[in-house]
Amino acid sequence: MIGPLLAGGLLLAAASTSAGVLSAEQQQLLAAGNPAEAAGPAKKCGKCHGESGVSDDDEIPHLAAQPASYLFKQLLDFAADRRDGGRMNKTARKLSEQDMANLVALFASTELPPMQDEPLPPEPKLVSSGDTARNLSPCKDCHGADGKGKADKYDAPALAGMPRPYFVAAMQSFKEGSRQNDADAVMRDAAKTLSVAEIDALAAYYLALGKRQPLPPQ
Repeated sequence: MIGPLLAGGLLLAAASTSAGVLSAEQQQLLAAGNPAEAAGPAKKCGKCHGESGVSDDDEIPHLAAQPASYLFKQLLDFAADRRDGGRMNKTARKLSEQDMANLVALFASTELPPMQDEPLPPEPKLVSSGDTARNLSPCKDCHGADGKGKADKYDAPALAGMPRPYFVAAMQSFKEGSRQNDADAVMRDAAKTLSVAEIDALAAYYLALGKRQPLPPQ
């Protein structure tokens, strides 16, 4: 992965089902997360991800508009070293689970602002119908037709508007198996069948779906 992320790599359809991962107490914390109580911890997140969770670095993911359940799962995984996020692991360990719940409630309630309004390129077949020959389900089954993620069998992150280099790096980490916190290995199994060109096409499509543009080099 690249970038400090929640840095570390917030991306891709790889969370587990909340019911299968979170305790009843954690689910209650998540449901009661209070954005008003997140101001302090959010300042630290903002150093890398932007004050409102909108990254200004193509190698760091946006937190704005991500599903709260997905973000919460990733923070728990960083804290427990189930995910290698560099300094995100140390940062997450300093947060209480209440802090995490408040933070994700804040970012989930924040919009990812559009940067342009251009025609969307054709939807890739992998998004619309998958590939039965490779046993690939459509991306939209987990991430939604709008790319904003949805909680179904898996709590899937929003992909719409995600920085293209970050998207590619996250997919590559699943493809290589260096990221392993996806439930049932669902993303690892999918990514390992994808070519570099297919990953890049998906990254370009989802960036455009979120009406975002490549960010200026740092």
